Amino acid sequence: MRSEDDGTPQEVMERAIRRLGVLEYLFLGLAAVAALVAGALVAWLLQQEIGWNFRITWAATAMLLFLIPGLISWWRVRKDERSPPPNERNRS
Repeated sequence: MRSEDDGTPQEVMERAIRRLGVLEYLFLGLAAVAALVAGALVAWLLQQEIGWNFRITWAATAMLLFLIPGLISWWRVRKDERSPPPNERNRS
């Protein structure tokens, strides 16, 4: 048994919540890096084909690739928070 498994259930729960918070920020950072890389690829392709300015296109596409999925996810979470739990939906 590891020493970090010891403690009250409250301490164990707080530690798990902290770790989930760290994972959330890690995934957010990875999503931002992926949006920057994908935005650079799209900007490079558009620069080659259409002749658009790379920096402006990169900034715009990276923001779109990061914000659109983020806003959709935020909207779904807000929708789920407002809806009643599944066990209360079936009650009449």
